[in-house]
Amino acid sequence: MSAASVPPPKTKQSPPPQGEIWWSNAIFFISMHVFAVVGMIYLSPLTQIDSRTAALWFISWQLASFGITIGYHRLWSHKAFTATLPLRITLAWMGSMGFQGSIKWWVLRHRLHHRFTDSVAHDPYSASKGLWFSHCGWIFRKPSYPRMKLIERGDLEADPVVRFQHKHYVPIALFSGLILPALIAHWGWNDWLGGLVWGGAVARLFIWHTTFCINSLAHWTGIQPYTEEVTARGNYLLALLTSGEGNHNFHHAFPKDFRNGPHVADWDPSKWFIWALHTYTPFVPTVARTPEPAVAKARARVYMAQANRLTEALPPHELVKAKEELPVWSKLEVLKRHGEWVKEDHGVVRRRVLLLLEGCVVDAGAYLNDHPGGQELLLTHCVAPLPQALSIDSASDSSIPGTPEIDSGYSSGSFTPSPKKRVLPLVDANVTVLSSIEGDEEEVKLKDATKAFFGGMNNHSGAAKEWMRCLRVARLGRDNEGS
Repeated sequence: MSAASVPPPKTKQSPPPQGEIWWSNAIFFISMHVFAVVGMIYLSPLTQIDSRTAALWFISWQLASFGITIGYHRLWSHKAFTATLPLRITLAWMGSMGFQGSIKWWVLRHRLHHRFTDSVAHDPYSASKGLWFSHCGWIFRKPSYPRMKLIERGDLEADPVVRFQHKHYVPIALFSGLILPALIAHWGWNDWLGGLVWGGAVARLFIWHTTFCINSLAHWTGIQPYTEEVTARGNYLLALLTSGEGNHNFHHAFPKDFRNGPHVADWDPSKWFIWALHTYTPFVPTVARTPEPAVAKARARVYMAQANRLTEALPPHELVKAKEELPVWSKLEVLKRHGEWVKEDHGVVRRRVLLLLEGCVVDAGAYLNDHPGGQELLLTHCVAPLPQALSIDSASDSSIPGTPEIDSGYSSGSFTPSPKKRVLPLVDANVTVLSSIEGDEEEVKLKDATKAFFGGMNNHSGAAKEWMRCLRVARLGRDNEGS
């Protein structure tokens, strides 16, 4: 081989270097936490909170939550539905209360996340970089996104609501998320400080960390019924905390769908609001819905992958061998092997009890004592009659490997060789050894148990049929079909 034909050595891809500390983000993020904790303990203690202030906290949190989930996420990031101008203005204002950046800033990074999910180099909050980083560690350093130029932004720049909010984001957010709750509490029940602490700072912490949990916990724990290609998971508890966003596995499988939880039992109030606005108002002219066959096929792919993993974990003798992989035995060979003693790989000595099913030879000798219908039913339908089964413990020392012969008959007492009975050698289960049976192939008649197995004597379950096929040892030659 020439030097030119040798492929270059593969180099391990290293993660991108960490950017410099994003001081403005870090200081603001930490300061909000400090103020909220001090406020809950000293300025407006939880034990003394006014019920109206508590209600303000919840409403302020939920308005921001739906602004992020319905507006930032499903409308602008994924175009899961269309919205008229009044609804877009409302959602832009609600989303500003989330303190998560402007629509344009948020959407571009989220689209990059979906384009390169779990990529260490290109996912802005990649779960592959750890739980802390994907939750909030990513906001402390100025990032570099070399593939951001690939992300579509024309629709954002064409939307006047997005342009206005992006230009005036900071004053809109500070007023909506901090000042307005304080004013409402002051004018309503003279509790401006409680409004600032609970309706402002604490509500901002709740919307931050519930949203961040989708980036972290929803890529770490939960179920994956729709796709296993990415780390996204469905988590019912997170769905309760995030207005339905916790149904994250479906969302990564079908990001354009206006639903995150497609099933009626999935907790997804964002879906319910969008559906209600679409059905009963003119504010949502269209919605995007994944066809049910596509959802069913996605679930089927996951089921098949799970089944394949379970099957691959089974020992070889528990797997069904295809007929094409089985050796071909003639009728005469089947009859010769029927009743012979064999030694299994794990050392157990037993007799072959052969049945003919679906054109294949099935060795049920190891299954006699476990058969739900009793061993007599198997012996009745084997390829040729055998006397009542003999326990290996009752056989004489001649059944020990190395002895010249073993009585082929089933007896209940001591071993007494009989010249009229077939004498079969002790053989390894993987070695072909024939007895001295001779005869004309055309005159050999084998009992076929196929009809009895498939409804004649019993309607066997799928598991029973599967196990029967695991016991196949050969297939009958095509020119020598059993009778």
